[in-house]
Amino acid sequence: MLKLFRIFASAKGTNPWLVVTCLVLASVAEILSMSAMLPALLAVSGESGILPPAFKVVIDATLAVTGMPATIAGFTIAVVLMLILRTILLGLALTYAGFSIANVSTRLREDLLNAMFDTKWRYFVDHRAGRIANTISVDATRAGHAYLESAKFVAAVIQGIGYLAFAMMASFKFAVAGIIAGTIIVVGMGKLIAVSRRAGRRQTRSTSQLVTLVADALNNIKPIKSMARTVPFIAMFGANLQALNKSIKIQVLSSQGLDRGNDILIAVMIGIAFFLAVGVWEITLASVTVVGIIAFQSISVVRRLQKFLQRGAELEASYHAVHEMSAKLAREAERAGGAQDITLDHGCTFDHVTFAHEDQPTVENVCLFIPSGKITVLQGPSGAGKTTIVDLLLGLHEPASGQITIDDRPLDQLSLKAWRSHIGYVPQELSLLHASLRDNIALGNTALSDEDIVEALRLADAEDFVNSLPDGLDSNAGEMGGRLSGGQRQRIALARALVGRPKLLILDEVTSALDPETEASICSNALDLAGVFTIIAITHRPAWSKIADRLYKVDNGAATEITAPAKRRRKSAETPVHE
Repeated sequence: MLKLFRIFASAKGTNPWLVVTCLVLASVAEILSMSAMLPALLAVSGESGILPPAFKVVIDATLAVTGMPATIAGFTIAVVLMLILRTILLGLALTYAGFSIANVSTRLREDLLNAMFDTKWRYFVDHRAGRIANTISVDATRAGHAYLESAKFVAAVIQGIGYLAFAMMASFKFAVAGIIAGTIIVVGMGKLIAVSRRAGRRQTRSTSQLVTLVADALNNIKPIKSMARTVPFIAMFGANLQALNKSIKIQVLSSQGLDRGNDILIAVMIGIAFFLAVGVWEITLASVTVVGIIAFQSISVVRRLQKFLQRGAELEASYHAVHEMSAKLAREAERAGGAQDITLDHGCTFDHVTFAHEDQPTVENVCLFIPSGKITVLQGPSGAGKTTIVDLLLGLHEPASGQITIDDRPLDQLSLKAWRSHIGYVPQELSLLHASLRDNIALGNTALSDEDIVEALRLADAEDFVNSLPDGLDSNAGEMGGRLSGGQRQRIALARALVGRPKLLILDEVTSALDPETEASICSNALDLAGVFTIIAITHRPAWSKIADRLYKVDNGAATEITAPAKRRRKSAETPVHE
């Protein structure tokens, strides 16, 4: 119960005090309307009775607010007006709470996305991306609905307090009996609420595991289909589907048990209350009628409380899952701050840099220099440590020892975001968005014009093939770029890296899966870009050694400059031959 109050009070993007104010005013209006009903019933029934002092004060206030005379007609109109006011206020409060579902879900997603992009790279290496995707999509949506259920629960609690206050004025004994009855109902159904809460947690976990597995399957759909592995792979979903099926059935059973159990308990309580009111306490018929109305409304409130509490218990696991994921990502946040004024006029230096994955050295005592405006090639077999060296330069990892400097300034004193804004990167694991070529190159940067994108395509030697497509820049790349050839995907990725006019261009095994002719074309393209950009090429292919200004052999985590680079032959720098 307290968890729902906390969700209502702490959810970002909401104004709980506005909702509470409307609900309290609605409850007051309802008390005023019920109070005005008693003297009217006394007059109609011909019964004599002395109204309790508290009733008289409330009735006078009701007549003063509505401007009605102390007649049957006046009392009736006052009742109707107060009920209309109560309905409007309650409607405003819950409508606002309903609209807040979008605000709550959106704020939770924004917090998650910000935390995700600020998280250390190591976190994504060690955790499954599908779990984050599920939290952002499924859990954030359910968290918004958890807020709505919490708001409805708070509304029912405030209504219940109002009815209790009125019952106290009408009959203290009846009010005490009502409190006892309500407590019995709540306690009696508490077990089913706990069952719903546990089922909700299981459903959240099972859904997260299922979505994560689906994401993994989609990332590997081509080899799964190509090797006819679909049947055994589908079998992997079995346990998750069964767990999800079981949790949903338990929720249905607990929901029905709660509803039917409430009906039985309430029927028993109504019979006992009527017997006590008329047979034992001898309350007047008019008072019994009014109190009966309050009892009926109170029973309705208790039922709604149970319903909202159960639904909230089912959904609160998702709300807490989103916050737990945000907190987990925040604990893994990259360092913030550092100098913003980044230059790359001289070059990048690795000075005895060592880095280890889980106590296993990956890069050890590396010393190398990447000169500005030149092509530096890191060459070596797979697993030698080439990509790790670049990841260290990108700030994705931090050295265990040694120092990396940019123009003689330590990297750990520079702003990572500012440094990365000067980098163009073409990764080894190339994947394009299922979107237009324009969107794939811009990556959401609305400041880039089509002219900027076309210039990047020209630099990447991709302008001609894009212009040959029927829809040009609006052509869809397909899932993971599946509508393009390997060479075309590489050139779009290169245009994506170049569109921001970076100081440093990193090419990680960009030709590893290409034929020699396409590789030679991309190497020639990189040669043309040298001088304008500082280029680092990671490769295990020999073609790149022909264009390198600096060539390092990387093996077993060590880097050695193995030979003087071949002289670059640029068409623009060729000397004409004279007779």
